[in-house]
Amino acid sequence: MTTSSDVLVVGAGVSGLSVGILLLKQGYSVEVWAKDIPPHTTSDVAAALWYPYLCQPRNKAITWSKNTHDYLKEHALPDPRSGCIVRSFLELFEEPVGEPWWAEAVDSYRHVCPEELPPGYVDGYQTDVVLMDSEVYMRWLVDVFSELGGVLTVRELYDFGEAFAVNPLVINCTGLGSRELCSDEKVYPVRGQVVRAALNSFSDIVVSETASGLSLIAPRIDDVVLGGTTQAHNWNTEEDPADTADILRKVAALSPDFENVTVLDVKVGLRPARDEVRLEAEKVDGGVLIHNYGHGGAGYTLSWGCAQDVVALVQANLHR
Repeated sequence: MTTSSDVLVVGAGVSGLSVGILLLKQGYSVEVWAKDIPPHTTSDVAAALWYPYLCQPRNKAITWSKNTHDYLKEHALPDPRSGCIVRSFLELFEEPVGEPWWAEAVDSYRHVCPEELPPGYVDGYQTDVVLMDSEVYMRWLVDVFSELGGVLTVRELYDFGEAFAVNPLVINCTGLGSRELCSDEKVYPVRGQVVRAALNSFSDIVVSETASGLSLIAPRIDDVVLGGTTQAHNWNTEEDPADTADILRKVAALSPDFENVTVLDVKVGLRPARDEVRLEAEKVDGGVLIHNYGHGGAGYTLSWGCAQDVVALVQANLHR
């Protein structure tokens, strides 16, 4: 049995669907296989703001981040179905800092004035970034993928040999699943827990990472995401009430607007971390396997930039 598609993508998170869409736009026929599809992917849990977090190597991540930033502005923001908005973004620090390493990826940024800083902080950056409502955005990706002619199939893969039995060009976008599928022990989970709360008048994104951990305020269109946790090698996908209490305590310290919040939901996801993103073509028995995984806490931020590089690898390895 063979598929009628030119390319088979494994994984239907933000990385897999972004790859599928760009390939379709280049005229390739594409099928995606995935154990879980939206709204049941790790990507659906993410706070989903443009912010290159927990990703390496930086010299490549800066290009991927910029290309994603540009793609979102050109293709996602103009489409009201995408769930994307632009928000002012403030990153806070307890010590003086220099230029952000991601400065080249944004149109502009500035160091904030001392009077703009909450107590305990001495420096910070301000820029404008794209914020995505993850479930809305993922649904939009599925819709665009389908409208372009892509085929989405629910199928759990236990070995890439199953994929090569039907297609000689396979793209691996399985995230944390690559730990087993590729026997890659460099891939490990970084547990993230977030609180979804009722929207209030607070409209800026605020991020702070201190010795006590990560704090995040991300006001979306209809709610606000509060975070978070960065717990390496933690496989727990259930809510930890202690983490919820800690998140609420820390965001209240960032702004009095969050001293009393209405909690709507608590979500947990496992970020697919790695010492660096694996994006390369590997010749294997049965065909070519293109890897695109290990994006850490920056799956959305790197998505379109990495997808563009995957398309280039497909063009180099698939001769029609």
